[in-house]
Amino acid sequence: MTEESKTPVWFWIIGTVALVWNALGLGAYFQQIMMSAEQFAALPQVQQDLLSTQPIWVSAAFAIAVFAGFAAAIALLMRKRIAVRLFLLSLLAVLVQFSSYFILDGYSEFVAGQGWTMPVLIVAFALGFVLFSLRAEKNGLLR
Repeated sequence: MTEESKTPVWFWIIGTVALVWNALGLGAYFQQIMMSAEQFAALPQVQQDLLSTQPIWVSAAFAIAVFAGFAAAIALLMRKRIAVRLFLLSLLAVLVQFSSYFILDGYSEFVAGQGWTMPVLIVAFALGFVLFSLRAEKNGLLR
């Protein structure tokens, strides 16, 4: 029996979900940073105001969250222990990014208007991937 056959199917399913989820995060990040002037002008005024005054630490946290999460998902599928640390870094960056909703003027009102669904899902997925990778490490699935 090979080492690959000992890895449960659910590990590969969750690893693939992590990769797709974090790839979507990368897409959202690149969409935001590569937005044309026309696309920016099409946004609601409140969103334009928030994006144009967004501090660099919020943008940096967004970048760290998505790049660390994507790298973590790849490492998880490669069954590398570094996945745990990268998922943790991604979660911490997500928490820093979303803390801006409570610190900066206008963010909580904007999110309240748009709904908390995505911010809650993003935190839940990030936490879930940390917990899953910790369990995989504990069970010897990561090397």
